[in-house]
Amino acid sequence: MPERFRKLLLTMGGRASFIRLLVVAVGIVVVFGILNPTVFLSGQNLQYVELASPEVAILSLAMALTMLTAGIDLSVVSIANLSGVVAALIMTNGHQSPGLAMLAGIGVALACGAVNGLLVGYKHVPPILATLATGQLFSGLALVASSGTVVKGLPESFTRIALLTVAGVPLIFWVMLIVAVIIGVVVAKTPLGFRMRLVGANPTAADFSGIRRARVLLATYVMSGALGGVAGLIISARAGGANSDYGSSYVLLAVVIAVLAGVDPEGGYLTVAGVVIAAIAMQLLGAGLLSLSVSSHVVNICQGLLLVTMVLLNTWGTALSGLLPRRRVTA
Repeated sequence: MPERFRKLLLTMGGRASFIRLLVVAVGIVVVFGILNPTVFLSGQNLQYVELASPEVAILSLAMALTMLTAGIDLSVVSIANLSGVVAALIMTNGHQSPGLAMLAGIGVALACGAVNGLLVGYKHVPPILATLATGQLFSGLALVASSGTVVKGLPESFTRIALLTVAGVPLIFWVMLIVAVIIGVVVAKTPLGFRMRLVGANPTAADFSGIRRARVLLATYVMSGALGGVAGLIISARAGGANSDYGSSYVLLAVVIAVLAGVDPEGGYLTVAGVVIAAIAMQLLGAGLLSLSVSSHVVNICQGLLLVTMVLLNTWGTALSGLLPRRRVTA
């Protein structure tokens, strides 16, 4: 294998799980491309996948970041909704520019992430309990702020963000790729990323090495909150409004995608490219089944089966590879 390609795989998460996921994604395209090429391979269907993937992928990256530190963020969708509601209210009631409203939405998301980080890092509340509680809090705040209705009437300069294309690809898809590259660089190339991995893999060793675990966790959950805010703005632009309970199923889906990508729930390992590919693969699977006029309930079943299959492959793959005879290299 060329050295440059090997380094690229290592940066993206060059485990066997990543290769299996890539094969599954290609397999989905091939199978549905044969079963229903007219619909599945149409430009309209592919554009739907490009439009639907960014919000799911960014939320999954937020979830994967916290899982990297052996945590979880069950509030990420609530943060996204609150961010979207705040930005929408500023644009409609406050009549402010979309740019200022988006900055306010991201600011709210950062604050929400900081609350999670303080609870998990400094108050030592278990992440699942802390983010479950704050998720309810943030959802309640979004519900009160929006008066329990969808905030509509967003300016066209904001909603058309979801319709703009660059080189034939939706702008929000490019945003997703840029976000993924930034997260990949942070995790793989920065001291913070190293500390996040060490805190997740071996917190005791992190403590003995002088790493301030509380600060690392605070930074992690702030980043997760920021990603939730970005996803919330994308959701609002696509939907043409903001809602306090949009995407309630996205929390479970984000966990599924992170696990599907091979992210270790016990911490220490994250493949950014794997998360993005897993998110796109899930959207391709759903679009492929819907192109065959399959019920949405069957789509959920098939997505669950895909997850179980990948988990079993990732669990048994290493053990099976150890049983296979290795070819002896002679001079």
